[in-house]
Amino acid sequence: MTSTLITGGTVVNADAAIDADVLIEDGVIAALGTAGQFTADRTVDAHGKLVLPGGIDVHTHLEYPVDAFTTHTADDFYDGTMAAAHGGTTTVVDFVKKEPDRTLRDTYLRRRETAEGKAIVDVGLHAIVPPLEQQASVHEDLKSLVAEGATSWKFFMAYPSQMVDDSELLRGFELAMEHDVLPMVHAENGHMVAREMDRLVKSGETSERSHKTAHEHGSEAEAVHRAIVLAQSVGTPLYIVHVSSADAARELELQRVRGVPVRGETCPQYLAISYEDYADLGPQAAAYLCSPPIRERSNQAGLWRRLQTGVLSVVATDHAGFCLSQPDDLPPQKLRSPGYFPKVPNGVPGVEDRLMVLWETGVVPGWITPSQFVDLTATQPAKLFGMFPQKGSITVGADADVVIWDCASDHVISAEGTHTRTDYNIYEGMRVSGTPTSVFSRGEHVVDNGVLDAHAGRGRFLSRNAPQIL
Repeated sequence: MTSTLITGGTVVNADAAIDADVLIEDGVIAALGTAGQFTADRTVDAHGKLVLPGGIDVHTHLEYPVDAFTTHTADDFYDGTMAAAHGGTTTVVDFVKKEPDRTLRDTYLRRRETAEGKAIVDVGLHAIVPPLEQQASVHEDLKSLVAEGATSWKFFMAYPSQMVDDSELLRGFELAMEHDVLPMVHAENGHMVAREMDRLVKSGETSERSHKTAHEHGSEAEAVHRAIVLAQSVGTPLYIVHVSSADAARELELQRVRGVPVRGETCPQYLAISYEDYADLGPQAAAYLCSPPIRERSNQAGLWRRLQTGVLSVVATDHAGFCLSQPDDLPPQKLRSPGYFPKVPNGVPGVEDRLMVLWETGVVPGWITPSQFVDLTATQPAKLFGMFPQKGSITVGADADVVIWDCASDHVISAEGTHTRTDYNIYEGMRVSGTPTSVFSRGEHVVDNGVLDAHAGRGRFLSRNAPQIL
């Protein structure tokens, strides 16, 4: 592999920003130094730009089955990771849901093979823990998967086909602690959600806008509180995925102040988009439906405050892209049941837009600093999910996952200009001033000014280490 010198930029890590040249050799960062100190086979000019660690999105759903396997997301591992690369994300961690006719272990190994054959950037996998009634031997599978790099397991506290009860949560948390695994929870009270959905349907309130009503703040806050208490009783750390409610974030905050090792994740759609943006769109509001829901605009400041203080430690996407149209080669997509929200496939796109949206809505107005931006999008994800120091920082010896970031660009986000298969964009028309101009994955220049130079299968599967809970 040729050597590359990135010269003239400002290197931004989670702890500091310095003016330095970055020398890349054999796919890793070989040195940081002053101008003129190094020579290389190729030089990339970063004057006036920032040099950031590649983004790490630890919450994606690519070619992912939903609604009892009756449909799946539009992006496969090629489309999704290509879009990620264009947006400055060089690592994604996706999920494995047990297939009805396979064990969790068999499903995991099959999904790993699929990802390895298609991915543009590096990929890891979380294991989703099904209810014991679906696989009595699942705990044996989970233990065996730790050796395969599945050092994070997700538990659902909602959704009828995936929800585990408190006794299964406790046993799963105990197993995770025994094997140095980070448990993750989708924290909504499934019984509260189901009850409210039933009430809405019976009263004829089935339009897309009623989805938010079914997923009230209280159902999320209660589940966050309960999950933390259960984890604390066992003694395990805990990671709460896609926190959407400021009330739920407050529950996290109360426990973090007490020193409880719990970490929270939120997503760009909860910070930049609001219920008011889609409430009056009728069936087209299906484009915005995800769970937990995109909430009221007044809710956003509470999330930003918890990002500022580190109560929320990660910004991931929960990328689950569907189409509003119905391509012939895809199963039923967003508009398969207009006017009836319980049948709308849940999920929104965002893997390509995450860094640009967070920069524009977080760094530009001063909610977070550039170093906090790096921490939220790369360093903390790497630490929490067993990839640090290999990934997540611009330091000697780390993988050369590097993004040259132009803070003075002028770009308008649009569905037409993105690279996922999704035919709409919830950030349509947003003007952003920070964009990636060059993206390196393990030293390979995979995107240069919007042009992809990478092939399916170049991404590597990541067998991840134990989490670092600091």
